[in-house]
Amino acid sequence: MHLILLFPLICLGAAYAKTCTVHAAGRGIDDVPAILAAFAECGKGGKVVLPSANYTIAQPMITHLENGSFDLHGYLSFTPDIDYWIANSYRFPFQNQSIGWHITGNDFVVDGHGTGGVFGNGQVWYSWARGAGNLFGRPMSVSITNATRAVIKNFRIIQPQFWSSLVWNSTDILLTDFYVNATNMDPAAGKANWVQNTDGSDTYESKRITYQNWIYQGGDDCIAFKPNSTQITVRNVSCTSVNGMTFGSVGQYPSSFDILQDIFIEDVVVQNHRTAQLDGGAYFKSWIGVNVNTPPNGGGGGSGYCKNVTIKNLHIINATVPLLLTSELTYDQLNASYANTSTFVWDDIHFHNVTGTSNTGLVIEFECSTAAPCSGWSFEKINLTPADASTNASDDTICHNFFNYTGLPQCST
Repeated sequence: MHLILLFPLICLGAAYAKTCTVHAAGRGIDDVPAILAAFAECGKGGKVVLPSANYTIAQPMITHLENGSFDLHGYLSFTPDIDYWIANSYRFPFQNQSIGWHITGNDFVVDGHGTGGVFGNGQVWYSWARGAGNLFGRPMSVSITNATRAVIKNFRIIQPQFWSSLVWNSTDILLTDFYVNATNMDPAAGKANWVQNTDGSDTYESKRITYQNWIYQGGDDCIAFKPNSTQITVRNVSCTSVNGMTFGSVGQYPSSFDILQDIFIEDVVVQNHRTAQLDGGAYFKSWIGVNVNTPPNGGGGGSGYCKNVTIKNLHIINATVPLLLTSELTYDQLNASYANTSTFVWDDIHFHNVTGTSNTGLVIEFECSTAAPCSGWSFEKINLTPADASTNASDDTICHNFFNYTGLPQCST
């Protein structure tokens, strides 16, 4: 299924009734009050402009636009006060997480002009967390929340505190021409991945979302589809990451019925981050069917399905397992009795022209659950090479509880 962004981008060429320009106060003075005042005056039918400068963001903010524009030529620089942000960020219910900045509204454009965006001061968070990526209180840099018919373009996110961006409860959103970089500069880390959970972007409870022309360099998922993400298009993306296109995690909450549906991905390259191994170029992950402890580091027992997914022209460089599915996700020690309990269904998933290499003896590993076997998958033009090129094809592919598939003759169950 090839998805096309359907809403008219009438706001791109609009003549705005009023313009509010905010100049940075400098000297570390909080610019949020001035920014919010500008949005209150010009956010409906007007334009808010921030010229090139560093703007101090010392408190969480919600910027609302209706038939308006936000021209951000400089950086919104979040203060590095860990205790303050843990206590004051907005809460995000999924996995008990936090957000620093919400963009809300309808029929709007946010333009970073290739020079502006967010500086998250993420290094203080990376060193503080020291590999424990899900510590409470790390705020996501920006969330497109409760928004419809919006364009965010020419945007940069440098050193995000946590997930770089989120699209939450939103419809008809285009995110185009993004550069995201989360790099650990702490010499104590060595080659350890202290930039965990700096995802490029995640979708949650959203539909008709398009990502195009992205460059992501960071320590976790490049783009991840969280529960109830539908009609998503991803094209022309370069990922230097730990995981590439990530489906999930799903099934973490025992009362949830999670849906991932109508997802089209094409022209993606995934390779190693310099401080962490690339696990999977396309990674599907669902929780065990038993609830063990609480999120974010525990969970399970939810259900749902993923279907109508197409991935074309995916190139994967030096992954642990280029195509990977686990239905036994848990952050706790896996008890053997939990195996094969997941009821989340992975069906109707299609690959066309997938190339690349692994640094192990495996190129495909699909560990589906006996409680919800995988079926209806297809593979065309798959050329994946394990570290040992002499490995027999039947030994480099594992497909447990995997049925009704085409184009993968080496699949061993």
